[in-house]
Amino acid sequence: MKVITRLSLGLTAGLTFLIGSVLLGTTTADAKVIQNSFLTTQRTIHTTNSKKQVQLSLPKGTTVQAAKVKNQAGRKYIYINAEQLSYRLRKPLLSSKVTSNFSGWIPATKANFKQIKTPVYLSYYNTNVRKKRVNNRYFSTNSNLWQGDTLPADYASQSGNRLRVTTDGYLEYFVKSPFVYRVSKKPTAALKVQSATHPGGSGKDIMVFNSSFSPLPFQKTTGSTYTLTIRWLSAATVTAIPNENNVKELTHQYVSKIGNQDWYHRTSTTKF
Repeated sequence: MKVITRLSLGLTAGLTFLIGSVLLGTTTADAKVIQNSFLTTQRTIHTTNSKKQVQLSLPKGTTVQAAKVKNQAGRKYIYINAEQLSYRLRKPLLSSKVTSNFSGWIPATKANFKQIKTPVYLSYYNTNVRKKRVNNRYFSTNSNLWQGDTLPADYASQSGNRLRVTTDGYLEYFVKSPFVYRVSKKPTAALKVQSATHPGGSGKDIMVFNSSFSPLPFQKTTGSTYTLTIRWLSAATVTAIPNENNVKELTHQYVSKIGNQDWYHRTSTTKF
């Protein structure tokens, strides 16, 4: 079952206010760091995943998001979801022995991190979902966009074209990605985001790249760069699982346009 609804202008304005329009702001880490904060490494940080199964390295200048924050003995610590990083950094997670995508606890000191505002290249989705559950509705936040306008009811056994932008600023495109996975494999194509803008009230995330690839609808600029625009629509779809005559779950998706292509972002699931 697919239901398309129109969302209010108030939500559009709220998202615009929440997302902001500055690429990278600068405040200092530790005191203001909370769950979902973004930080940039000030030096190379060596850590492991939370189960100490593989080594993870975060080079200087890597932007990460704090998945969790804790205070211990007067110091603040964070851990990150390394699945949010580009392939070159998350690759160790693909080891068959890995059972956790999260890093170990890392001290949130000024020597390690500088706190920043939400990167503009991530403005196409809500990066700051705090309340994971409201009654029987479960909310999620991730950067995945899937080609089409609605999630298949049998998605668990299906695959689709997927794209996302990682926290460290790489556009990744996957052909026939399974809907259910633990770690993203090597992308079919990937590009580093050079800059991004989010004109206020436009619902657009406009990213600039030094090259392009098919089949995404990049636009050549007057110079030697290319742009890709993700345009949020005030529309949503709903999928009944397993079917509309026996509804056990409803998944909710927001729809965006990339050129003339429809792409959707799964935001929540209501269970019955």
